[in-house]
Parts: sequence; structure tokens; C-alpha cells
Amino acid sequence: MPMSLNSRSAVILAAIIKEYINTGHPVGSKEIAEAYNLGVSPATIRSTMSRLEKDGFLTQPHTSAGRVPTDKGYKLFVAELMRRFELSERERKHLREELLTLKRKHEELGRSISKLLSESTSQAAFALLPDQSGTSGAANLIGQESKPDEAREAVSFLEEIEDHSHELMTKYFGDQPEVHIGREIKLAGTSDYTLIVSGVKMPNGEKGLIGIVGPKRMKYDKNLSVVEYIAKLLSTGLGAALIATFVAHNF
Repeated sequence: MPMSLNSRSAVILAAIIKEYINTGHPVGSKEIAEAYNLGVSPATIRSTMSRLEKDGFLTQPHTSAGRVPTDKGYKLFVAELMRRFELSERERKHLREELLTLKRKHEELGRSISKLLSESTSQAAFALLPDQSGTSGAANLIGQESKPDEAREAVSFLEEIEDHSHELMTKYFGDQPEVHIGREIKLAGTSDYTLIVSGVKMPNGEKGLIGIVGPKRMKYDKNLSVVEYIAKLLSTGLGAALIATFVAHNF
């Protein structure tokens, strides 16, 4: 359990965030009591929710509404409470096959990878690979929950991503996927979105970066696994085969 929470508070916080991600609606104590067999009364859940709000893990949009997670709550959920999602062999096979069939003559590799990421996660995505880049799924940033000005900023972030490639590589390159929530996203002041990003070490020693951008209410467990798995595939001989295919069809 997290150092800052006892086991009951941690379980209730995880249930609230999971329910909010699934429904998109502020979550109440009665809803948690009915949906999850936590072995405690709605009154106990309600008082725990109040403490979690006081500690900055939850917030209450309206006086009579339930609670929603804050950036602090999401960060704790991703780092310590979330059960890691394991892609099934069928899903892994699908991703491998999709990567291997990226042989469209007129489609640049960076955009192909970003498109696969976007389609696999239902988020906006980007790929910054050696000498090529691409983005896809910007429309996924615009929805009922997004504020117009923040949506425009997030779309601009994607559109200008190639101009910021050096800064992005410097700030975000790492061997494991990283999650940046709200204002933790460097190079953009948006607070309504999450960035999941991973470094890619190509077989020839060159470095790349792939990632997704989406609303904070996203499927963190699956999306992290997808980004991680595609990064690993690109870092193996499969990545080399993709580059060879791209070069053969374009030069």
C-alpha cells in the first residue's frame, strides 16, 4: 500500500478511479458500495472519500455530485494501485502482424506506427523515429469532456511535434514507458490530458520516441502495455525489418 494511505483508503481510491474511467461520471459512495464488494458500508466509504478529497486525491465538481480523481489521484493509481494489464497472445499477435504488414508504398513509417498506436489505444499518437516522424488520431483529443482551448493546445502539440523532437527526446526518452498527467506534460500547458511515452532503441543504435496523448480518463493499464509492447517490437529485429521495408518501397 502507498505510504500516504492505509489499505482501506487505497482500495476505495482505486475503485473510485476505476469506476470513473469506466463511466465518465462523478462517483458516489452508494455507487461504489453496490458495484464493489469492499466489505464496508456506504457511510464508511463516504467518510473515506471525504478524507481522500481533503488529502488532494479526489475533488468534487459540484456540491451534490460524487467525486472525480485529481492529477495526484491518477498519479498514485498508475504508480502504485493499478494492476498491470497483460496483453493476450491474440493481441500481441495482432500487433506483431500489423507492424509486419506496414508496407504501404505511399505511407511513411512514422505515420504508420502512430496510426497503429492510435487505433490500438483510441488516443492520439505520435512516432519520432530516425529521420521520420508521424502523428495520428488528433480527432480523439476532441470530445465532450475537453475544454476547447485545451483541445486546441493539445492538437497544436501534435501538429508541431516534429519541431520539438529534440526537446521531446531530451525530456522523455527512457527505457520504460512513462506517464505524465496534466501540467506534467512539458512543452504544453494543457491540464486536461495525459501523455504516455516510451523511448525506442533501434537495432542500429539510433533512438526514437513513441507515445500517445489522451484525456486523463483513459485505460491506463492497457494503454501502457500497448506502448511498451510496440516499443519493444521496434527495438528488436522486427524494427530493422520495418525500416528495410520502408527504404525498399520509397527509394
